[in-house]
Amino acid sequence: MIDLYWLRDTFLALPLAVLIYIGVGLPWALVVLPRRDWRLRMLVIALAFALGPALVTAWLFALGALGASLQTPLLRFDLSLIGVLVIAAVGIGLFWRKLRRTTAEPMQPTTWSWDEKLLIALIGAAILVRFVVTAYWPFTSYDPLWVYAFQGRLYLLEGFIPQNIGYYPQFMQLQYSFMQMPWGGFNDHAARAILPFLHFGSIAAAYSLGRLLFTRRVALFTAAIWALYPHMGDWSRIGDLEIPLAFLFTLSAALFLYAWSMPDKGRRRYAILAGLVFGVAMWTKPTAGAFVWGVALLVAAAVSEAHLD
Repeated sequence: MIDLYWLRDTFLALPLAVLIYIGVGLPWALVVLPRRDWRLRMLVIALAFALGPALVTAWLFALGALGASLQTPLLRFDLSLIGVLVIAAVGIGLFWRKLRRTTAEPMQPTTWSWDEKLLIALIGAAILVRFVVTAYWPFTSYDPLWVYAFQGRLYLLEGFIPQNIGYYPQFMQLQYSFMQMPWGGFNDHAARAILPFLHFGSIAAAYSLGRLLFTRRVALFTAAIWALYPHMGDWSRIGDLEIPLAFLFTLSAALFLYAWSMPDKGRRRYAILAGLVFGVAMWTKPTAGAFVWGVALLVAAAVSEAHLD
């Protein structure tokens, strides 16, 4: 008989991942977006999948840092879960308040051409295959095995974030720790249950880049090129920082460029959102700081154009 323990463990861990990315992320994404943009579903999903783990890991970092100062294991499942549920409840409360006080704009019916339907089917098939592959493998790539997944295990073992070793920003590592807490020990398949969400988030961010700046068709082709790129498929299962970094960098760029192209009214909200997502990207890997150079180039070009005029 085939032992499907890897798939069982992944499915058992999925509710906790859903809590992070949808239970926390979705209400907060709807709170920070204007009501008219709730109809942009891929933008809502991308922002939810950025804000959810950011808020959760901020809480876990507070527990881990305080625990290190007190030399007390505060990174426990009970304390961690209580904080996550409180963050989710506050987000749901603010979402409900906004829902009652604002008016929805009518949704336009969506029709897809045959080639667009084909691309959607191919993207869906790719996501399904990569989910199974991600669930099957434990951590095997060097950096996740010896840095990110290792640090997640270390936090789980100590119950806090030790201060005597160096670290990357802990966006991924703290999620790995949280996902394994209910198991009472290490479980790579449970830890890796977050990876499909980040994979889909990167596709949603690519779609949002095309949708906010151009058209729905451009958005779909952008998402398809990214989703069906073989190297992206390989990296999506590894558990390294490249996919979440690409996801957050792309989403931050999409929001910033959208704000840049808008008239003065309304652009501030999207500029702030771009900055927030950029902060999450920096919480993932410092190389996200290259985004600043792009902003600087645009500002320099705008100043030069103003002087020429």
